[in-house]
Amino acid sequence: IELVAEEALVNVFVHGYTHKDGEVEVGCLISDDPALTIEIRDKGVSFDPLSLADPDVQADLADRKIGGMGVFLIRKMADRVAYRREGDSNIFSMTFLNR
Repeated sequence: IELVAEEALVNVFVHGYTHKDGEVEVGCLISDDPALTIEIRDKGVSFDPLSLADPDVQADLADRKIGGMGVFLIRKMADRVAYRREGDSNIFSMTFLNR
């Protein structure tokens, strides 16, 4: 969970606020499922990370593009991921079921 949250936050810092300072809100919700949902909200550049194609993890390392593994890891490790844009905010959520 820590790795996935870190990857999502790094994406905001690197891609969302490329030329300016900004704030990030992180919220956590534990539901009756039982599940943990982490929601990250920022006012950076509008970007849906779920629109990215998965990297070709079968390709030789020398042939792979640099980057793109963070969102791939998030998709693989979280049980549910969602993105939405509300006004001037990106909202990205990751849910982990208690197994």
